[in-house]
Amino acid sequence: MKRILYSGGSVLTGDGIAHSIALYAASLARAGTAEAVVIPIVAHGEVGTAEIVIGPASQLMVEDAGSEFNGKIDEGDCLALLEERRSRLDTPPGVQPSAPDDVKSSSDVMSSSLDGI
Repeated sequence: MKRILYSGGSVLTGDGIAHSIALYAASLARAGTAEAVVIPIVAHGEVGTAEIVIGPASQLMVEDAGSEFNGKIDEGDCLALLEERRSRLDTPPGVQPSAPDDVKSSSDVMSSSLDGI
């Protein structure tokens, strides 16, 4: 388990989620934007959720926090969502590589443009 310390408070969550939140916060800061995210946490001995806003002004820290709740948080869906959002920020749409079948060599382009001559 990891503790995310944030704006005078803290939440206890899974290792993967805490790491993903730190990476996503850095991506949001580079993009100059902010987002609210809901993550699973352990509070008062129960699994629940917390909504936090992260962005350019976020100052957060992640630290180890031993807990008897290790493995009690299902990280799967949250990790997938955080990764998808971070990937969207870190990879602009115009930079997406083409599929190999869509790539034409310069000779293919040249011969197709000369067909009409």
